[in-house]
Amino acid sequence: MLFATANYELRLCGTGAGGASIASASWPTFLRPGSTSTIPEMWGYFGADASGGVKVAAYDGTSAHYMQWRINWDATGTFAAANILSAWKDNTLPAASPGTQPSAGAGGDGTSFVNGANPDTGTAPVTSYIKANAYGSGVNAAGTQETPAANAAGTLAVTTGTAAAANTTAASWMATWQQLQAATGYIQSVAIPKAVTAGFWYTVMAWYTGPGMTGIKCIAPVM
Repeated sequence: MLFATANYELRLCGTGAGGASIASASWPTFLRPGSTSTIPEMWGYFGADASGGVKVAAYDGTSAHYMQWRINWDATGTFAAANILSAWKDNTLPAASPGTQPSAGAGGDGTSFVNGANPDTGTAPVTSYIKANAYGSGVNAAGTQETPAANAAGTLAVTTGTAAAANTTAASWMATWQQLQAATGYIQSVAIPKAVTAGFWYTVMAWYTGPGMTGIKCIAPVM
């Protein structure tokens, strides 16, 4: 998935509303709910705006999945630090402003998801509408690939998450999901993967919305 590249998109919608050949301008709307809820369906478009869409079958906004997303790297480099997974409003990677939503008149942008809203996503802290979980470090310091064989499970709610780094646990899912909110709240792998060793880092996500959200546009998930 070439995030922040034209026509490479994740699209969210209501159950059964998406499709493989729908232009982004005609993508079905998801009405803002009267109370917080997950957005239950996700599609990926990989290079074309109105064709080639693929439903993410392992996504439904719950913790009952494990083969959903896989971040991969080859054997040609060395990690300078532990893996970090978070989300920003766009590819300029600005700081988050927890609880701040775009004005209704100006329309929404990626801050709608990333900043969250008080009290939708909590009050202290106000977390992101985006939650995630990650399995181990992908490859640990000894070079062993860590691959899940069971659903993520764990504590997951619209208010879940800390205003800090949440570290993963070796060869297991995190007991509590973490919010993705720029450098305010993010996931950090427990180990630095072994140098020049190819690997996969398995992650799962849940996307929420609620009455406090004023609009959406795009975000750029970044590891």
